[in-house]
Amino acid sequence: MQFVQDCLSKGYLMESSLIQIFKDSGLSEIGLIDLSSALVNLRPGKIISKDFFLDNLNKLMVFSSEPEIKKFLDSFKIPDERKEEKIISVSKDVEIIDEVEILNKKIVVEDFVHYFRDRYLTLKGFFQDRPLENLCSIGKLADQKRNVSIIGLVYDKRVTKNKNILLELEDLTGRVTVLIRQDKKELFEKADDVVLDEVIAIKGIGSKEIIFANEILTLDIAQEIKKCPEEIYAAFVADLHVGSKKFYEENFLKFIEWINGNLGSEKQKEVAMKVKYLFVVGDTVDGVGVYPRQESELLIKDIREQYAKLAGFLKKIRKNVTIILCPGGKHDAVVQIEPQPRLPKEMAPDLYDIENLILVPNPSFVKIAHSVNFPGLDVLIYHGDSYDYYMDKVNSLRINNSKHQPDLIMHFLLKKRHLAPSHTSTTYYPFERDFLVIKKIPDIMVSGHIHKSAVSRYNGILTISCSCWQAKTAYQEKFGHEPDSCKIPLLNLQTAKASIIDFS
Repeated sequence: MQFVQDCLSKGYLMESSLIQIFKDSGLSEIGLIDLSSALVNLRPGKIISKDFFLDNLNKLMVFSSEPEIKKFLDSFKIPDERKEEKIISVSKDVEIIDEVEILNKKIVVEDFVHYFRDRYLTLKGFFQDRPLENLCSIGKLADQKRNVSIIGLVYDKRVTKNKNILLELEDLTGRVTVLIRQDKKELFEKADDVVLDEVIAIKGIGSKEIIFANEILTLDIAQEIKKCPEEIYAAFVADLHVGSKKFYEENFLKFIEWINGNLGSEKQKEVAMKVKYLFVVGDTVDGVGVYPRQESELLIKDIREQYAKLAGFLKKIRKNVTIILCPGGKHDAVVQIEPQPRLPKEMAPDLYDIENLILVPNPSFVKIAHSVNFPGLDVLIYHGDSYDYYMDKVNSLRINNSKHQPDLIMHFLLKKRHLAPSHTSTTYYPFERDFLVIKKIPDIMVSGHIHKSAVSRYNGILTISCSCWQAKTAYQEKFGHEPDSCKIPLLNLQTAKASIIDFS
């Protein structure tokens, strides 16, 4: 690699992840040398890092007049209005990352190209921090068989007549076929869980014609369990469906009495008064015109009145509980594409009058309970609209009856580091950045949508699927949902232990 040697001759080392980016670029050797020389002229430290390269894209663009270099650099650029995550401190112990702004523009094919390119480059960057021997871009695979590792997005997946699995992977330089033999049982089972459009790494033997896989790597994640020095609690609800005739209003009022310290034994009242955070995770109202003949099941037929009713309930909750509410699914009054912005003021003005209520998008990343002595807990909030797709399409989830164990779907997607990797698993807006990538490892992931209560841990990450507050409807029956109503997951932040309180 002449460009690396050229940097060394000038007294600079190049970070391995940046070397790999240059190798995968498709640039000519002359182009690589020109680009590395430009980096050296910007006077980096002794090591030219990937971050230094990304921070100086604009300066490098000015330097080069070569179209191939400009095109390569342009693939890394993010529009200024979305370049940085916008962290908002809502209170002294709550922060939200407010990234989502739906743009009022026509969607064109090029938007999808940028969307998937951003996904690939982001997740590829995570893979490059791991040991991958003989890592090669697809376009530079040799004619002869050799040991090789590649990182690619799954373009296609099919089963051969011999019951082997064929994956077609692509990166920015090309496509290649990968064969997984059924007699390699553990590897075959892992390949069976691979879904379209996710980003994976393959180790195997092969050439540019075909690679015979020996190992499949996914971006599995883990988190150290954190414990708050103070005994405080967080409670979680979802799928209230206020406005439906089947909304369990009496049960929800019982929950409000409990959280206000007016219900239960003395011990239960003591715990209730230590609840500091309440998460409300989508489908807060039943909406209007969501499914055929819904009107016959509505008690309140105006969605603004439904939100006024919801606000009336939330106003009853004591003011020292921080309520964090996101929209979700098809029922709330937001655009039906993900990511979904926070509820608009014109549809739910009464919610904006609640001083202890924080409205966030779906999905959202929220930090709670941070202080001088504690880094806080990062909570990934996602209503869960993509879950129906995976519980039906993925054999391991279907066999393990994930419709009744929705936390299994959450574990599955944490492994992918994406909330909806397959193109048709949810309706999404193709930003130049993929906001459904799980860029940061959460301490807690909380969802709703399936109407089933389930609490478990995956590699240290607490996964919470919330109960619902609505009896079974014909629409839910169509999707095979079996409601598990009026249950509250409750997390003790000091012990990191969760329990479920039943208000049914």
